[in-house]
Amino acid sequence: MHKRRIRPLAVALIKRDGKIFVGAGSDEEKKEKFYRLMGGGIKFRETARQALKREFREEFAAELKNIRLLEIVENIFKYNNDYGHEICYVYSADFVDEKMYEDKKYPVLDSKINGRAEWLKYNESLIVYPSINKDLLKK
Repeated sequence: MHKRRIRPLAVALIKRDGKIFVGAGSDEEKKEKFYRLMGGGIKFRETARQALKREFREEFAAELKNIRLLEIVENIFKYNNDYGHEICYVYSADFVDEKMYEDKKYPVLDSKINGRAEWLKYNESLIVYPSINKDLLKK
């Protein structure tokens, strides 16, 4: 259940060999399977860039490098019959540790719902949130 507020987020589009690093999700109401770019909420007095780095440390014990702002996306949506509103800072980034590019599932260390992230071959039929410029996903 979303609180009735705008949530600021910082997420990373991390790519390698035609694959993107994402977490799987589903919306039972819409019967929709989707993928989300990884990252998380921005805390008060924290920049989006700082939040992105902190979230990857907390979620994957991983450091990022080559962080570059790609775009800012406003995302108003309905998820499992509840409305949400996000402002998403979308960055490109690379992992410092090459082991993070192994083709396996990565547990989200601070997840209460046993979340996982994985490398997924991008194709235009995939639903990826936040909804960013498709050209950024393809390149």
